[in-house]
Amino acid sequence: MLEFQPRERAYLSGIRALSQDQDDNEVFVGMTVAESIWYANYVEQSYKGDVARGDEAEARYLALHDQHEQARRAVLASESLLQSFDTPAQSS
Repeated sequence: MLEFQPRERAYLSGIRALSQDQDDNEVFVGMTVAESIWYANYVEQSYKGDVARGDEAEARYLALHDQHEQARRAVLASESLLQSFDTPAQSS
């Protein structure tokens, strides 16, 4: 389960980093529950300076980060497209 402070959750929601999976679990966009938990733990440990920076862990983090950012950008693009259709036509 992902746990965030209210300010963290507000920020992550604002940048469209969080989503719900098919079982209503909170996840990072583009990730499974297990991937999201691993990613959140890695980032938290990294901020504390406690992360083991082995090649395998760092490669997994980078792969998940890229996967997440690609999915997050797709969400933002679809929202932008929907907003463009909701904009009333301007008269000349």
